[in-house]
Amino acid sequence: MRGALLIAKKEFLELSKDRKTMFFAFVLPFLLYPAIFGMMAKMGKRDEVQNQNKASRVYVSDPSGTLDGLLASDPKHFERVVKPEGDLKQAIRDQKLEMALEVAPNAAAALQKQETFTLTATMDESERASELALKRLKEVLKDQEKSWVQGRLQNLGASSQLAEPVKLEVNNAADLALEVGKAMGKFLPYLLMIMMYTGAMQHGIYATAGEKERQTLLSLMATRLPRNQIILGKLLYIFCMGVIAALLNLLSMAISIAFMGGGSANSMQAMSAIANPVTLGLTFLIMVPLGLFFSNFILLMGIQAKNTIEAGSAITPGIFLVVFLGVFTMAPGVDKMAFLSYVPVVNVCIALRKMFSQQPNWVEYAIAFTMTVGLAGLMTLVSTRVLNQEKALFKM
Repeated sequence: MRGALLIAKKEFLELSKDRKTMFFAFVLPFLLYPAIFGMMAKMGKRDEVQNQNKASRVYVSDPSGTLDGLLASDPKHFERVVKPEGDLKQAIRDQKLEMALEVAPNAAAALQKQETFTLTATMDESERASELALKRLKEVLKDQEKSWVQGRLQNLGASSQLAEPVKLEVNNAADLALEVGKAMGKFLPYLLMIMMYTGAMQHGIYATAGEKERQTLLSLMATRLPRNQIILGKLLYIFCMGVIAALLNLLSMAISIAFMGGGSANSMQAMSAIANPVTLGLTFLIMVPLGLFFSNFILLMGIQAKNTIEAGSAITPGIFLVVFLGVFTMAPGVDKMAFLSYVPVVNVCIALRKMFSQQPNWVEYAIAFTMTVGLAGLMTLVSTRVLNQEKALFKM
């Protein structure tokens, strides 16, 4: 094992000489995520303030004038505009207005007869401004509808409570930490896998196919170190870089999220869902064998490649597989499929998802951990035996 540690030390020393790689590996994550999250938060707040302070532009077709007074009484939230030229839906898509209302011609007569009339709203559900306009309309109509119903009940000499037989009061059993935990549990395992794989991939190519291109592999094989020690040393280096990349990116994201919350009580409560020591410890525990599995694959593909281009072509498809499996685990109802506990990689995502949701299934976690350790060990054995062969190491 001493020989493997020497090889790993050699790789880290070579890495320390490359300042650009050191910057991208260890410094960039702490600059990138605060910039991205800060920009997103700033733009989101600015857009929300602009929408809230701006009246929704609404075109109203109301022959009987039923809604004239209703919208005019709230100029802060509604601005009536004339009908735009051309197609009305296209005008909404072009953001010339946020919503168009069409009131049934018989609306006033229907109200007098205590009948129901139709109100048609046309809006763009893909635009936040249109959604806000619809929300404002529903709030205004809710109060007006209540007034109309109470008027009808008074005419009938009935109690106004007939219009409201039950008053629903909702108590949320989930606190902020649980909500954040469930949200994080959906994409955090997938994100960690991507970070771990990509972090290990770049350095794995450099330490394997790059060694061939630099023509230093033969010199390394000429030393007294056993070949399997050299292979294990490179594997240790690739694995460490993958784990370091995942941890640094995760730490940077956590700091960025806390910074966005401004240190408020809500942000600290939300962070508790992520920073729980038990959850983080168990996450790290199961990610270690998964990272070892990824590192073995990268080592096996990289050292058999003729050059770095071929190594990149062989290793890169693994990213798409990880992305596919991660996105698949985010689908609704996936965590209820019992057989997925026995599918490699997928079972890790599901186990971590339930853990962050504060609903851990220890049997599923144990199955995922055992299978991942077994696969990592098997992959290590296979890669060591394959790479001990001359034709694998010196493929040209």
